[in-house]
Amino acid sequence: MAISVEVSPDLLSLQVGVVEIQGVEICPATVELQSFCHQVAAEVLHQHHSAAWDQQCQEVRQMLRHGKFKASGRSKPAQEYLLRCVTADGVLPVINGPVDLLNAVSLHCNLPISLLSVGKCSNNLWVEHGKPGEQFVFNSAGHAIDLTDLITTYDRSEDPMRPVGTPIKDSMAGKIEIGDRHLVVIVYSPKTESALARCRVATKLLADGMVKYCNASNTAIWK
Repeated sequence: MAISVEVSPDLLSLQVGVVEIQGVEICPATVELQSFCHQVAAEVLHQHHSAAWDQQCQEVRQMLRHGKFKASGRSKPAQEYLLRCVTADGVLPVINGPVDLLNAVSLHCNLPISLLSVGKCSNNLWVEHGKPGEQFVFNSAGHAIDLTDLITTYDRSEDPMRPVGTPIKDSMAGKIEIGDRHLVVIVYSPKTESALARCRVATKLLADGMVKYCNASNTAIWK
């Protein structure tokens, strides 16, 4: 099943990297993957005070700023939340193999990334700014995020299109769980030279890592 991820022409500052993953296993991280995650956390703890790191963060925030949406406070990009976890605890959160890999790559490349179940969403996705008043639930407690003017990934197999992911949080409706075998990754990148280089690294690390650490049978990368 081929994945289609199209971006609205209005999103002039956004480039997406896409990885389709098939045959993956949703299970606890292997010792080898845990080692990779610990290595990334240690490296970022030494890097995140640098001017280069700060510039990368500013570029991502600028990409997200639009209309009423401001990339600050609880609406910071996902990788900045991961950085807070690492600076507070010294390690990344432990969830499951694919999510742990994604979090490590997101932090390593300083870019926000969505990880969605194709079975829960569809293979027909569209990225544009969220509509006024639009929202989705992002955790099991029922908390919702306001999508107004936020870059949002939609499942457009439904009418109206259903929002399923963002560079801040992904929806419960699209989150992966045990039994999911077909996933899609969307890396949200500014169009600066540095960010695009990191986007290429992120997609390669995710494609290779899903096979190496999570027993995926097949991956495909495109932009």
